[in-house]
Amino acid sequence: MSDTKPVSAAVIVGGSGAIAQALAAKWATDPALSVYVLSRSEIELSGARTMVTDYSDSSLARIATDIASTGISLSRMVVTNGMLSNDSVRPERKVGDLSADNFEAIMSINALLPMRAIAAFWALIRQSEMPRIAVLSARVGSLGDNKLGGWYSYRASKAALNMMMKCAAIEVRRSNKQAKMIVYHPGTVDSSLSKPFQRSVPEGKLFTPDFSAAQLIDILNQAEADGELAYLDWAGETIPW
Repeated sequence: MSDTKPVSAAVIVGGSGAIAQALAAKWATDPALSVYVLSRSEIELSGARTMVTDYSDSSLARIATDIASTGISLSRMVVTNGMLSNDSVRPERKVGDLSADNFEAIMSINALLPMRAIAAFWALIRQSEMPRIAVLSARVGSLGDNKLGGWYSYRASKAALNMMMKCAAIEVRRSNKQAKMIVYHPGTVDSSLSKPFQRSVPEGKLFTPDFSAAQLIDILNQAEADGELAYLDWAGETIPW
């Protein structure tokens, strides 16, 4: 009798990101996982299959259908897409800095896109054995932990993501009691997203993508299905809502 575990799918959404690529590299070494990475462009990731998407609903649905058609079970799904700033968007220091266009852009990427990706894979999540689903949130999305204010749009987008993931966790427990959903704060990771703000990071608190990915993998492996949404940081500690 073979001891080989059946292959299941690990899906990573947002393949150009540093944490996404670290996750893909680690999961690609696991013979029990078939790794699919969704990205806007074809990227070379050893041991993983890149699936190009423009992140439209139709494109996400097509990819989910293609993966489901293989008959594979979904054991891991992580959505890593996120935006804090770019050349024209900066985190607001005061309420007067709010811009409708910037707010809509950040909300669309940080809150709505992850949920649209999960919606595309919903049938597979419902049908799979013990799926573990995570999205990259942030501690700044916590109302209880907010002591500094500012960063209105980014904070609001992560709080909105947390709420929608809470709704999804309630919904999925009605159809798949073995599913577990997690919103994950990876800490401040050395990536393009955090680069403009790294000077204020305390010594020892700027993590490599490899470290934060490894911490998330451990959390996913240890997570127990309890019908609840977990809001956890890189150390596995619960963050107040």
